[in-house]
Amino acid sequence: MANPIVSRAELAVGGAPMTVKGVIQKTSLLLGLSAITGIGFFFYALMAGLSQGFISMAAFGSMFAAFGLAIFITFKPQKAKTFAVPYALLEGIFLGGISLFFMRMYPSVPLTALCATFVTAAVMLGLYRSGIVKVNDKFRSIMMSAIFAIMILYLIQWGFVLFGSSLPFLFDGGMVAIGFSLFVVVIASFSLLLDFDNIDRGVAMGISEDYEWLFSIGILATLVWMYIEFMRLLSYLQD
Repeated sequence: MANPIVSRAELAVGGAPMTVKGVIQKTSLLLGLSAITGIGFFFYALMAGLSQGFISMAAFGSMFAAFGLAIFITFKPQKAKTFAVPYALLEGIFLGGISLFFMRMYPSVPLTALCATFVTAAVMLGLYRSGIVKVNDKFRSIMMSAIFAIMILYLIQWGFVLFGSSLPFLFDGGMVAIGFSLFVVVIASFSLLLDFDNIDRGVAMGISEDYEWLFSIGILATLVWMYIEFMRLLSYLQD
């Protein structure tokens, strides 16, 4: 998910400056680790016949662990290099478990959502590089407000789930839920523009190459968010 750009004083810690190429390489590594871990957990759970309860516990336990690690990295960006790989592995377990959950109900949804995620990411990169969509202070403010509001709703929903319930309308698969899910997909997609802009700003500031890991984590988090929201939206449309 989009990371707020960190001050030069925090990031300029010596060594070679970060580059776009370096971020791409590290993002590819983290995506590869998440994919391998996710596929491995997916097929292990399938072949071993693990119960849905165990799969859900592993998936959501990994999700909360990854979320906590992301919060820690946000406040301690200099630790991104240390925790990037563990973060990617946790995301992989979560992706494998949640993909299996959706596949058992809607066999075509995970693959369709995966294709939609990467196509959307390519479109967002094209829009950003072409200058059709410009990331200015107003855009950044609107996006951060929307992301924060969505995160609050997610937290409230998780609280409802713990008591065996759900937020009315927003997560029940009805028309309002479809509209909300579509809105979240749009916000998640446009969050990539913030990630791209943060990378360009980091390169312009000449911050240390160690922090390429920070921006790579941000892109991975955004792509995972997009994938999950695409699966949710597609499952609603299947219903």
